[in-house]
Parts: sequence; C-alpha cells; structure tokens
Amino acid sequence: MTSWTKRLAGAMAALALSVGIAAATEIRIVNEADYGGARAEAVVSSLMQPINPFVAGQAGNTTSIAQIGTGHSVNSSIEGHSSASLIAQEGTRNRAVQAIEGSNSALLLVQSGTSNNVLQASRGDNNFQLVGVSGSNNDVGYVQVGNNLAGVLDVRNSHNTTVVAFQTNQSRNFLMPTGISGLNNVAVVIVPGKMYVLPKR
Repeated sequence: MTSWTKRLAGAMAALALSVGIAAATEIRIVNEADYGGARAEAVVSSLMQPINPFVAGQAGNTTSIAQIGTGHSVNSSIEGHSSASLIAQEGTRNRAVQAIEGSNSALLLVQSGTSNNVLQASRGDNNFQLVGVSGSNNDVGYVQVGNNLAGVLDVRNSHNTTVVAFQTNQSRNFLMPTGISGLNNVAVVIVPGKMYVLPKR
C-alpha cells in the first residue's frame, strides 16, 4: 500500500465515522437532473480552461503550494505524467492531502478559514477536481476512481460539516454540487447521481 493510500484510508475512516453519527431518518436527496448533463459540462469546461495544457498531456507534472497563517499541514503526491496538484491555504490550522495516480489529471484546492481538513484523491486518467472550503471545523473528502471524471465542490461559510464525495465512471457527467455552502452541523454524502444531506446529532 502506497503512502497516499494509507493516508486516504485513514482520512476516509475518520470521515465515515463523522457521517455515521448523522440521523438516517432525515435525508434530502438531490437527483441527477439538478446537477448533470449539459449544465455540468459547461461549468466544468469553463473552470478547466487554465489547466487544459495539463489535462491534455501537453505539460509536465506540477506541484504548487502556498500557505499563509499558522499550523498548516499539506501533503501532495503525483504519480503519472502531465498532472497538476495546486493548494492554497490561508488562516490557521488548516490541513490538506492531495494525491494523483494517473496521467493528465489536476487537483485544485483553495482554503480560507480555520481548522478545516480536506482530502482529495484521484486514481485514473484525465480527471479534474476543484474544492473550495471556508468556515470552521469542516471535513471534506473528494475521491475519484475512474477516467474522464470532473467535478467541483464548494463548501463555503460552513461549520462542523462533513462532506464525502465519491465519483466513479457511473457518474458520467454528474457535477459535484457547487451550492452546498452555508451548512451547519450536517453530513453530506455524494455518490453517482445522488446527494444525501443528513443532520448530525
């Protein structure tokens, strides 16, 4: 087991534990019609424009990290070619993990706030992730397994919120919801074609 998969396993176990304390009786489901198809393609295409040379296989691997504040912890790993891993953090005690295993993929993260934890992992080729987080005490995990996957997670102004997103080839053109900001004390689970919002106890 590689080092990043060990970190992935540990982080996902912690996130699963957080989700496990949510009340399963109160679930809101958003179906694929709200976030799929042409709308998803248009949004993701516009966001990917600055990194197209990477995902098109026309550049080498790039890792860029910028941190401002105190107590940050960042891990970034690329295995493959023509991939980009970009992290920017501002605030105090933010943590981030990024990992790519494949080619022509990009993971982008922007954090601002305090005490947030983000995990990004992608295994496959031609994948793209963009995650934005602000607020406090949030745990966000975005995992892709497959090829030609893309999505955006926007978790802004949230507190004590857990977001776990899994994207596979079954996701097709499903876009990770960008409108899940301003959440408090909830767990959000996103799987191909569905999103579940569960209040934490």
